[in-house]
Order: sequence, then structure tokens, then C-alpha cells
Amino acid sequence: DTESTVSGALSAVSSIPISALVLTSSDRAVAEAVAPILQQAAVAHFTTCASEGLTKYSNIVQMVPTEKHQGAVLAELIYHFNWKFTVGVLSSSSPYGAELLSRFISRSNEIDLSVLASQQFYPGTQELWQIITTVKESHARVIVNIMGASDMQMVIRHAERLDMLTDKYVWLCSDACSTSQIFTDPETGKVDEKLRNKFAGMLGTHYQTGHGRLYEEFLDEWEKEDIFQFAGSGKRETSYFAPYGIEALGAYLLAIVEVGKTPGKTYSAENIISALVNVSFEGVTGLVSFDNDGRERRAVFDIVNLRYDSLRADYTDFVRIGVWTEGADENDVIDTNVDLIAPRFNFTFKPQFHGGSYDFPDLDVRNSFDYWSCNDGEEKTDETGKSVRLEKPDGQGANNIDNSYRCDEFIDCYNMSDEWGCPVSFPVLFIVYGIFLFLFICFAVFCLIFTCVFGFCIRRKRIRASSPTFLIIMCLAAILGYGGLFAFFGQPHTVSCNFRVWFLAVAVITVISALFVKSFRVWRLYRSPTEIKALKDWQLILFVIASVIPVLILLVLWTGLSTPTAKLIEASSDDKEHLLCSYGSVAGMIGFYFFFFAIVAYVALFLLFGIFLSIATRNVVSTFNESRLIAISIYNITFSAIVTIPIVFVLKDSDPFITWIIIVTAFAYGFTATLVLQFFPKIWGIVVRDKFAKEASTHSENSSGPKESTITSKDSKAIF
Repeated sequence: DTESTVSGALSAVSSIPISALVLTSSDRAVAEAVAPILQQAAVAHFTTCASEGLTKYSNIVQMVPTEKHQGAVLAELIYHFNWKFTVGVLSSSSPYGAELLSRFISRSNEIDLSVLASQQFYPGTQELWQIITTVKESHARVIVNIMGASDMQMVIRHAERLDMLTDKYVWLCSDACSTSQIFTDPETGKVDEKLRNKFAGMLGTHYQTGHGRLYEEFLDEWEKEDIFQFAGSGKRETSYFAPYGIEALGAYLLAIVEVGKTPGKTYSAENIISALVNVSFEGVTGLVSFDNDGRERRAVFDIVNLRYDSLRADYTDFVRIGVWTEGADENDVIDTNVDLIAPRFNFTFKPQFHGGSYDFPDLDVRNSFDYWSCNDGEEKTDETGKSVRLEKPDGQGANNIDNSYRCDEFIDCYNMSDEWGCPVSFPVLFIVYGIFLFLFICFAVFCLIFTCVFGFCIRRKRIRASSPTFLIIMCLAAILGYGGLFAFFGQPHTVSCNFRVWFLAVAVITVISALFVKSFRVWRLYRSPTEIKALKDWQLILFVIASVIPVLILLVLWTGLSTPTAKLIEASSDDKEHLLCSYGSVAGMIGFYFFFFAIVAYVALFLLFGIFLSIATRNVVSTFNESRLIAISIYNITFSAIVTIPIVFVLKDSDPFITWIIIVTAFAYGFTATLVLQFFPKIWGIVVRDKFAKEASTHSENSSGPKESTITSKDSKAIF
């Protein structure tokens, strides 16, 4: 019984000269003290300590499910009702509480329950305010309680003060606190209705008690027995674990019969326990069967509910609404996967929750939050905290993004609405720069038309002497470059990321190679002024094409091995993910740096030769000599590259706004300055000085001295 002492139990065991006995104590210390000295097979019908404690002894059979089962049942009940992410635990630090809590936590980990808080306290502690407050502040909504009845009463008093007895919480209790003792006066036995109503809606687990036809037949006989012969008889009720005692005796007798079926087999503890594997019968608490080694009965637990309207009139205790049954298949053990959890439960009635509702409470209570709607272009608030799913700013499909993305100097909405109206506004910047780029393109188109008209239709020496073919090439390259700058506008896309690289690289090398060719032709003539070997335009065009081909090869390899792609990248400036151009794929960032600096080195090589040619031809004087203008153009491009590239690499992760301005301004300046230097003198000469009239055929009057070499208009004709 529950009042046994260790010494009394040891004395009783030593004085019983029988070949088998039934161990009845529920006290862990008594059970584990007696177990080692037993020589017989013993069936423990009143001991719930886990198998690691009692049934490590080979001659002990566990008839009552252990705490390890109950801890798993509580976890699986929460999983079954889909309350997986809102769990908090309050537990006493008694051996019972510690063992059950340990199994609950381990089973929760196995099935991915999110235990937000777990707090323990000494049994009988009066001040639990801080402990319960900790659980509440964790935002747990399912509160699991593993403790005795008196401790549970104290927990409820504090929970009421913390406003935790509402329909926003569900309370679960282990068998020790899912009992009427939590709202019954221990002296008078009277139910405190006010206190009971505070607990109403609670769910719990019970060791399955006697029920069904066989149990009713047993009670019929028990009620007739003499109270002096059988203690506790004479009334229609038994002690909590008495039905297990009846089943323990029945299981033991059936095991003996099973052993006797084999001739010559002795009735040893080992043989009796082995025979229990084949024992199965309908008992007074339900089906009795044992696990694969006969050491433990397959567990069955009642799921109970404290209801406002009890299922039986005037019944104030917890009501049995369903059962949990350990699987009978060999593979259906307690640690199996989550797919086998639902079949273990069988509910006869729907649970009743706080306020008498049969509807499952919405325990997913979250704090409201602000977010930015890209489609609507405004800040909104989700009052429920769960109606709106925040999306990552990964492109066209992203609509509702975190409000922190607003005015962060990154384009996080496809329509740029997150940056409108900000102190530092990308959309305004795009409009201003877009207007200027459009004007620059118009200027380039004008230069292109001007060159075609006065270079081929109405031939003017100011244009013809500058080789209109290469002027056209520069105009087309500048237009391509301006177009590439528009790829920097708006939210990055994989296509725009590739356009940035291709358009700008091809445009820059084309402009530089055209300037290089013009300087090269003058330099070649300057070296041999007496023997002019004119280079045809088609020869120089082939040279320009040959100059661009290596860049095209590098771009193809870059695209294939380190593909420019728009993807989410965590920015160092705010530690948030933004859609940015990345260069990953096979070669990763190593490939990016290799191909980028390979193209830069190739372009730099042309610039160095261009600078050399500019210096070498600085004293050449011809009718319309433009070597100085070409030199200035090359110096401009070189200076822009030297200044821009280091600054961009330093600022690209910390200040995207300034980085964008520097990149677009540098390229726009390079293309525009080149066009202005090459075309403005020609346009001024034809429109203002010549007033569209045909120039007179004159020799240069600008010779500055004997150190300068002179190329006449005749020479110019030979060259151009």
C-alpha cells in the first residue's frame, strides 16, 4: 500500500514463503529496496516509477504505466491538438515531477514541440509570482503542470492575478493535479464551486481506471462482500489502483498456465516473465497485453477534462473524454515518428475549454506589427499579428515586407514605393538622373545625325578630317553606355545585372579603342611624314573590332562561370537581406574579382597606350588637328576610372545611395565629356564660324615654331 516503509516492506517480503508475489507499493524507495532481494517473479500493480528504476531488475513486471509514458502522453496530446509552438511548463522538483518533466521535454524534442519556458519549484512553495510571470512573458499559451494538488491551487491563484485564466490559455495537468482535490476542502470534503470554476476547461491525464462490463460485474460482487473480511468492500467503489491488482493477479496466473503448456519447463521468474509476451485478455481497466520482452504492460491513459456541465448530473470531478493507447505493433513504440501519434488517441467526447466553449481556442496569439505594402504604397498594421505573412524583398512577388525596409536606402519593392517620400529618395534620384541621361542620349543622337549629314551628305572638312566613321562609332558606343546606366535604375533583376556588365564594358572599350585608333593614325603619319601610307577606314574598323573581341570573350566567361544574378544578400550597413546583384555560380566572388580586374587591366592597357600616343602627337599641327582633344578625352576617362573604382569598392556595402551616384555619374561624365570634346569644336566651327558655308582650302596658319611638325590639308586628305 502507499503507507509502506522500506523496513516494513523488507520484513514482509522475507516472511512470505510463496513462489510469487504481487508488489503493491507506489513509493519509489520501497519498490527499489524490495526489488533486488526478490527471487520470484513479481508483478508491480501499484508502482509508477519509470522502467529505468524498478524494471531494471529482470524479475519485475510493470503493470501500471510509468512516468515516462505519462510525460510522452502530455507531449503527444499537445501535438495532436496542434498547439506545437506555444508550450510552457510548471513543475515541482519532487522525484515525480523531475522524472515526468524530463520525459516530457525529451518527447517534445523528438516531435518538435516548442517549449518556450520550463520552470521548477520546491513542493509547497508559496511565492510563485516570478516563476509564473516568466512563463507568461515567454508567450506560452499551453501551460503544462506537473505537481501535486496543493501546489496546483497556489499556481492557479497566481495565474488568476496574471490574467492567465482566459480563453487565450489552455491548462494541462498530470495525474497528480488533474483531480478533484485541487478544488475540494481537505477537512470537510466540500467542493469549492468558485475555485472549481477557475479550473474549468482544464485537460489532464489519468491512469486508466476500472470501467466497462467486467468492472461493473466486479463492483456488483464487491458491494456484497463483508467489510470485516475485505477492507474497503461493502460499497460501489474501490481504491484507485485496485483494478490493476486484480489484473496483475490474472496476468500472473495466465502466465503460469502458459509456462505449463511446455512439458518440463520450470516456473522460474525468467520463464514466467517470458510467457507474459503471449498473455492478452480483457481486464477491468481495458485490454491487458505486454511489450515484446514481457516486462511492461502496454500503456493506456485516460484523457480527462474538467467541464462546466459535467456529463453526469452532480458530477464535479474530471470527466474521461478519451484514451491514449500505446501501439500493439512491434514498431509502434513510444519513440516512433509523429505519423503514429494521431491513431493513439480515441476521443469519445469533444473537450470543453474555458467559458464552456467546445471550439478549440486560437492559441496563436501574437503581437501586432507594422508592415509596408508595396502594392498599396503605404504603411499598414496587422492587429492580429498573423493575418499578414511578411515576405522577403526578393522581387516582383514580394508585397508585404517588414516596415524596417522603409527608407533604408535600398530598393526593396518592385515599384520602389518603399523609398518614395524619404529624406534620401532613390525614386527622386532616378527621375533627376533619368532626365539628364535622356538629354545625353538626345545629344549623342544629334551628334550621330550631325556626323552623317556633314560627313557623308554635305561634306565638310571639319568632320571629314576627324574621320566620321569613328565619330559614328563613338556616338553609338555612348548611346549603348547610357542605356547600360538605365540598368542601375529600380530594383535589381538578373537581366539588369547582366546588362550593367555587358553594356558598360562594351561601350567603354569601344569608345577608348576608337580614340586610340584616331591617335594611332596621326602618330603613324607623324613618324614618317614624307612617306604617307594611308590606313583605310575598314582597316581601322577591323582593329576596333579586334580590340572589343577579348572583352567579349571575358564577358562570356564571366557570365558562364560567375553569373551576375539578383538575389537576397545581407547588407553590412543594416544587417538585413536585400535584393542585390551577386556574382556567384561556379566561380563565386573569386570569379567576379578575376573577370572584373581582367577587363579593367585590358582597358587600362589601352588607356596607357592612348596616353603615350597623345604625348607623342602633342606637337602635331594640321588643318583641323584634334590630338589635344583626344588626349584630354583619354585623360578624363583614365582619371575617372582611377578615382571611381576604389571609392565604389569601399562604399558599396555601407552606403548604396552614394555608391549609385558615383557609378552613374562617373560613366555618364566619361561618355558625355568625350562627346563634348570631340563634337563641340566641330559643331561650333560649322554652325557659328562657317555658318554652314563650305570651308576655304587653306594651309594651317597655326604653326608655332620649328619644333612642331606640320601636316597640311593635303596630308589630311591622304590620311582621312
